[in-house]
Amino acid sequence: MNETFFLPWPYKLTAKELIDYEETVSHVYRLARTWFTDLLDNNKFGIRLAALSPEEFFAFVRSQEYVKDPDRIEFLNRPRISIALAGTGHPFDCDDRTILSLSYFMLQNYMNKIFGKPRLYDYRVLVVGRFADPHHIYIEYKKTDSIKWIPFDPTYPHNEYGVAPFVPGFIRYFYD
Repeated sequence: MNETFFLPWPYKLTAKELIDYEETVSHVYRLARTWFTDLLDNNKFGIRLAALSPEEFFAFVRSQEYVKDPDRIEFLNRPRISIALAGTGHPFDCDDRTILSLSYFMLQNYMNKIFGKPRLYDYRVLVVGRFADPHHIYIEYKKTDSIKWIPFDPTYPHNEYGVAPFVPGFIRYFYD
């Protein structure tokens, strides 16, 4: 089932049935890898997103209204769309925030590379569940010279920077 939704500018949203969480993770990485430079664009908030520290970027994403996907439909948005449609009632849930978060760290590494500096961050995607089944996605990151992974889950207003949202009964890590 493919449906296309048109936005009021030259971008389209395609809704496609996803098979499982591994396919979702694949699309999350693909969207972040392809569109991380969207974070360099001017945005309706007037914030230079690429210039924010990880803590500031976390706070910005966390401050945006959480909107769950409609039943049995999975929206996965490139960063530009998530930012442009934030606060409009368009779905903006954990997978969209994961795409934004990955994009942020990919962009930081890219900018360092442009200026001949070493890679700053490593990152990974976590699919977790409170019990035996997966139901949530977010990232962890670390500086390349560190062994400490930092949870980065700006999904809900009560989530804290550097704190995992819960102790998972199900956990799976995915690396780029």
